[in-house]
Amino acid sequence: MAQTNQPNPPRKRRPRADVGMKARTMFCVAVFIIAGFGLLIYQLYALQLRDAELYRTEAVTQQMKDTTLPALRGSIYSANGKLLAKSNTVWNIVADPSSIAKSGASESQLRTAAENIAGLLADDTTADAVYEVLTAKNASGEPYQYRMLAKGVEKPVADAILDYANTYRMEPEDGAKTGKRILYFSTEQASTRSYPYGEFLSSVLGFCNSDGDGAYGLEKYYNDVLAGTPGRSVAETDVNGNALAAGQSDVHEAIDGSNLNLTIDENVQSIVEEYLTEAMNTFTVHGRGSAIVMNVKTGAILAMASIEQFDPNDPYKITDTKMTDILEREEIDANDIDWLEGRLGEKAVADIIADGKISREKTTDADGNEVASEYTQLQGMMREAQWKNKNITELYMPGSVFKLITASAGLDSGIMNTSQTFYCGGSLVVNEGSELWEHTYRCANGEVHGMLDMAGALNHSCNLWFIQAAETLKPTIFYDYIQAFGFTQPTGIDLPNETRWTSVYNAEQMAEVDTNLYTAAFGQNESITPMQMATAVAAIANGGYLVTPYVVDSVTDNDGNIITQTETNIRRQVISEDVSRQLLAMMENNVHGAGDYRSYANAYVAGYRIGGKSGTAERTDRHLRGDGDYYKMMSFAAVLPIDDPEIEVFVLLDDPRWVKDFASQVVAPVVGNIISEIAPYLGVEQDPDYNPTGTVTVQTCLDYTWTNAQVTLNRLGLKHKLIGPSSGNIVYQYPVGGSVVPAGSTIYLYTATDQNSMTTVPDVTGKTGTFAEQMLKAANLNVQFVGDSGGKVVSQDVQSGTSAAYGTIITLTMDSGEDTTDQAPAATETIDPANEEG
Repeated sequence: MAQTNQPNPPRKRRPRADVGMKARTMFCVAVFIIAGFGLLIYQLYALQLRDAELYRTEAVTQQMKDTTLPALRGSIYSANGKLLAKSNTVWNIVADPSSIAKSGASESQLRTAAENIAGLLADDTTADAVYEVLTAKNASGEPYQYRMLAKGVEKPVADAILDYANTYRMEPEDGAKTGKRILYFSTEQASTRSYPYGEFLSSVLGFCNSDGDGAYGLEKYYNDVLAGTPGRSVAETDVNGNALAAGQSDVHEAIDGSNLNLTIDENVQSIVEEYLTEAMNTFTVHGRGSAIVMNVKTGAILAMASIEQFDPNDPYKITDTKMTDILEREEIDANDIDWLEGRLGEKAVADIIADGKISREKTTDADGNEVASEYTQLQGMMREAQWKNKNITELYMPGSVFKLITASAGLDSGIMNTSQTFYCGGSLVVNEGSELWEHTYRCANGEVHGMLDMAGALNHSCNLWFIQAAETLKPTIFYDYIQAFGFTQPTGIDLPNETRWTSVYNAEQMAEVDTNLYTAAFGQNESITPMQMATAVAAIANGGYLVTPYVVDSVTDNDGNIITQTETNIRRQVISEDVSRQLLAMMENNVHGAGDYRSYANAYVAGYRIGGKSGTAERTDRHLRGDGDYYKMMSFAAVLPIDDPEIEVFVLLDDPRWVKDFASQVVAPVVGNIISEIAPYLGVEQDPDYNPTGTVTVQTCLDYTWTNAQVTLNRLGLKHKLIGPSSGNIVYQYPVGGSVVPAGSTIYLYTATDQNSMTTVPDVTGKTGTFAEQMLKAANLNVQFVGDSGGKVVSQDVQSGTSAAYGTIITLTMDSGEDTTDQAPAATETIDPANEEG
């Protein structure tokens, strides 16, 4: 059978679905390619066109380091060029925790670094505190890029820490010379403010805050002048942010601040602070004390103090030990409360002291807000109190010092003259029969002065005379002079925070209620600043011109070139020069005038013509003292020399507690003691008619306070020096009471021992009288001349090399032109007056 060949079956064709899938695949690929190219083109557009400037800026930012160069704050100098405040360049060290985290360092490595860095800082910074900075993270758990590690370190310390950061690394990887960096630090230039004399003049100087800006005092008022203008440095950096030595940089140097040159004389200031501090302690002043020494003609302030003060190097530390002792108690007694009310104010502490406890617990108010603990509130009040310059920020009641204003108004208006008389019968009833307004006025201690003219009224400080004077003046005229003397506006002194508020009765208030007029006449219920009162007294003294007080004499650059110079600013003439002379004559009569009674003899210093007026005001804004009397504010203003006044000394003691209760007994001695030292220093000319000559009999000062002992000796024309602390009474003096000594001799007062301090007598033979006197005074010895003191010393009655007590009188025989070569030398001896009689 033949084989039949069958044809091959036809090939199956692919379904159309396969073709469609291939087409779709090709389409998708094409779309993706087109989209990719589109995205790439868009990115190129964004990078090169749209955001080109942004990325260029970011690139520059990453490659460049922009640093602010702080300006060095200007310095503050006294009138004599003593440096009182200065700034020093220091460095802040900044850590970069984000870069530290990227280094991959272990906790152990970072702990080791923290310990070493804390050791290099060598302050109170702990290793734990450093570790927290190195590993600091934000709320999202991301490491910070900028954290302050240390502020205000000296350059050697900063350099040591940067060197350590550069050498403290990971172990080198294979083939590498150095390991990977662990610590990433940078530095910022900064400055710190320092005050070389601590508390000295602190209420005037003020202090700077943590940002270096003035917070109080001159630092605040002249902040823009002192601060200067910061500079800027822009430099290329490496990957670690360090400036490249060979890179480009653009530096705009900082302009340092200008310097302040004050009118404050540091020697006068030191004397004022010494006597004011002594008065605060002697008279147990519960409030604060303040003082001003002022050039009455120019308005320049030579000294200004508020005690207690603070240390501007550590302004938040409370320096008043009385306050800190109270603050540490949880329960306080009546004495503590008395101190708090006196120092901080009754209203301010009322809620805190109500339960006799100082709570350390926070509370909440009616609205649910957290309220600081009583301890924290008191602490803040104490800080604020010590920072304040009492002379310009706090009001005080002037009392009888204000009688000078009433007298000025009477004389200058022409309504009165110095012969004006009124009768003082010891009491004066006004609005008699009125249940609401009847009031009885009295003079201090119920004194009956009889018929007085104006000089007598000022000398006796007669309240009733001045009430009648104000009634004669009428409210409108009286208030015109109150305004003219500057009691309704700030003085304009170049210090911050001078209060703009005063409390004086205006004409309408005095017309509506006549007791307002009467009390204003003698300075009661009027509240002004000490600076306002001192400026008004200066106007009375300088011929009637109200000047603007000032503290900064000039502003200079670092080369000493004067940028600005303060000139005397006369605001207006308040009284005539003739009236000024009349008032000065009456003020001098108060201190050292004719007649048996001189109310302010405690302010007298022999050799100087001094005028003054005291004021003792009753604190009607406070509750009564335990003895039923009012708390007192006591002030005294003195000017000298009275024939051509140059200097005013003003002192205020707020709430002193002593056996005497009047400013003439408490504050006048303080003013007199200040004058006894600053007048010779300032070259105030002595009047020969007031300067004792020959010999003086020493008065005993045993059991006196130092203040009153000095007053006694000031009147006699004797100098004084204290041996021992100013607290406590005098237990010994030399020369002793009853001794006859040359006028101008120094009496040495001892408070802690009845044994003499000894010195060695120098050899002054052959020296001029002037030089010999200087040598002996330097050795704490007194001198007496036999013969012409203008010649040379031929012999001395106590041989050189002899041990003698402080205050011993060395008699010098002066060259009379005769041959004295055969005179025998004095015998060697030791003089100890403690063993002498008399």
